[in-house]
Amino acid sequence: MQKNPLKTQKNKPETFRFVSYAFDVETSTASLNYAFDEEYYFTETVQFRNAEKVLTPEQAAAVENIMFFLHLACGISYYKAFVPGRIQIETGVLNREQAAFFDEFYKKGLGEFSWRNGLNLNNVVKFPSQKQSTHEKASDLCLNDRTAVPVGGGKDSNVVIETLKAHGEKVVCIAQGRPRPIRESIEVSGCPDIEFTRTISPALIALNERPDVYNGHIPITGVYAFCMALAAVLYGFDKIAMGNERSANVGNLVRDDSFEVNHQWSKSFAFEKSFNSFCKKYMLQNLHYFSMLRPLSELDIARRFAGLKAYFPVFTSCNKAFKIDKNKRLERWCGDCDKCRFVFLALAPFMPKEDLIEAVGRNILADEKQLGGFEELLGLSSHKPFECVGELEECAVAVSLLAQKPEWKDEFIVKSLYPRLLEKYGAQTLQRWQEMVFTPSGEHLIPEKFKDYL
Repeated sequence: MQKNPLKTQKNKPETFRFVSYAFDVETSTASLNYAFDEEYYFTETVQFRNAEKVLTPEQAAAVENIMFFLHLACGISYYKAFVPGRIQIETGVLNREQAAFFDEFYKKGLGEFSWRNGLNLNNVVKFPSQKQSTHEKASDLCLNDRTAVPVGGGKDSNVVIETLKAHGEKVVCIAQGRPRPIRESIEVSGCPDIEFTRTISPALIALNERPDVYNGHIPITGVYAFCMALAAVLYGFDKIAMGNERSANVGNLVRDDSFEVNHQWSKSFAFEKSFNSFCKKYMLQNLHYFSMLRPLSELDIARRFAGLKAYFPVFTSCNKAFKIDKNKRLERWCGDCDKCRFVFLALAPFMPKEDLIEAVGRNILADEKQLGGFEELLGLSSHKPFECVGELEECAVAVSLLAQKPEWKDEFIVKSLYPRLLEKYGAQTLQRWQEMVFTPSGEHLIPEKFKDYL
């Protein structure tokens, strides 16, 4: 953990304010306003492309209800700049249960952020509440029978899309922005699509340049969940099928106070259950939020993706292809980060070697300089990387499978690490892990109708 100068700053803001929000039907834009004390002001916008321009009274009421909670969720990007001890909501009142939800959303969603900045938010984050909320009941608005699949441009969402299409489901793709991998994945899918664009306040971007301001990871998947709840009203769909696998449930490390830090917390089953319950009770009764891939391991998903050859030239999992600053985005893969290493390793046992190397642009398993990164993935050093990567057991199984394949067994990474895995864990343990990796879990929220699709 790093020390931050704010710990000793005397003029740190005392209050984070949720000032106001509004939704412009004509431009399909949500405006969200925040402030610290009376000194710093921010406006964030979330715009929905080609959304319905005329809302029924029932739809308008549902939008207003969701906007209240969307405002609170998106505020996490701003709150983290100073993490003051007082939160002031000027747009309404939360009940005890709602306040507890957002307490957890901020504490656990900012788990990695707080660990990196040497903070403990357990006694800092406290949303004010009363016995009864100003937004006490979810809308019973009828929604169209179709499934929105969030597209991230990687293997997971593509597997979800093709799984649902293969069983005749009505699928609409939904995405934040249009980086090239997302755009091209949607084109390959052939599905209709929805686009929304979240624009961070320029005032926050400028503030983040200061050395005395906190910065770091937020639960972006959780923020997008609220955005998609609003989209469900504007475009009409009754299901959101995420592509989150079961490895997202596993944290990166446990702090000294027994708090688990999980980079993927808002992709975890714990968040999925919490958000789905919150949504049905307080936002939209008829919207179901779940992950289609929750029972599966990353390797099982990779095995399924290997059969979707049309996506090979367009998919990308490297986060550098999705940077907010378009000038810093890569077209495809950087080939030298935790995400690139893991996805290459997960796919190598199942995709044709030449196709994988062509898609990523290099043979990562032949790169001696990346040995340390693979050691972290395999639990041979340090903790699980702060990235959306699989469990160490999955990584060990992938290396074990590659050690048995003539086309991969002599690559530097495989040759270097497989003997060490055998020595540390033993052949029997590796075999047991392999069986576990390819056995689906029963822990999920998949609708009854979809259960057999996997």
